[in-house]
Amino acid sequence: MSKRITVFLLTTLLALAAACPALANMAAPRPSDVGTTVTFEKNQDIAVTAETLDIRVEGAKAQIRAEYTMKNTAGEQISTPAMFLCPDQEEGSVRVTAREEPLEFRVEEYALSYDSRVETESWEYAVLSSGEAASPNRETVWAISFQLDFDPQEEYVVSVEYTYALGGYPEYDFDVKDGRIEYYLLPAAGWKDFGSLTINLYLDKDMPVIASSSLPFEKVGSRTYQYVSQGLPEEDLSITIEENGFQKIFSTLRSPYLRMTLLLFAPFVLVAAGVVLLVVLIRRKRKTK
Repeated sequence: MSKRITVFLLTTLLALAAACPALANMAAPRPSDVGTTVTFEKNQDIAVTAETLDIRVEGAKAQIRAEYTMKNTAGEQISTPAMFLCPDQEEGSVRVTAREEPLEFRVEEYALSYDSRVETESWEYAVLSSGEAASPNRETVWAISFQLDFDPQEEYVVSVEYTYALGGYPEYDFDVKDGRIEYYLLPAAGWKDFGSLTINLYLDKDMPVIASSSLPFEKVGSRTYQYVSQGLPEEDLSITIEENGFQKIFSTLRSPYLRMTLLLFAPFVLVAAGVVLLVVLIRRKRKTK
């Protein structure tokens, strides 16, 4: 999966390993452990009863907030590490809370080997060592790691917030703009259960149109779109947004490349116009005879 501002985003995920083996499987591989994988196993105790994902586009960036209502279905205390993966995040922008209180976390970059064909009962996600991250043939991913503690039958809200740089957004104001957002949805199948999913997409005036999306959004307000489902969709979230038709025209007219192109082809246009004018004059002269 390519790294994009996809629209997706938008893309992220929150995945949890089973309580006992998770301490080993969720630990980040040391730099010397090239090829080591982090394995996410099916959790038999913790369920996600609802997820709300808010994506608010502001210029060339998006503010993303993923909020999970999580419940311990077991009759005993559960403590387990969690890892939230995102294609991109701005340094210093991450915030993690549980029960509306800040959680300690760490953010690390890895090379990613991703297979979107998720098996609900047995799912593996390979995060390679940091030594692989420099390879141009590997997709990089940011891992936000933290600890979750649940009392018996306890339910509370966990949220992860960060700033995401839109892929594809040009650096120049005169260019026709488009942005891509990605968000990893499928790995959340690793929880015991997954309830409802609501995605709210808020676009700004610079790029108010959804050009394409892996999920069918419904327009619910001015530059506001929403997707709602019971359970997880069959693919990750990938969105491309763009300018409307009038904005594209004005952006093209403002481009210095347009002027350069016109100047380049101006001699050919003038020659063609001269030929047409000459033909017209010759025909008129013949008619007057």
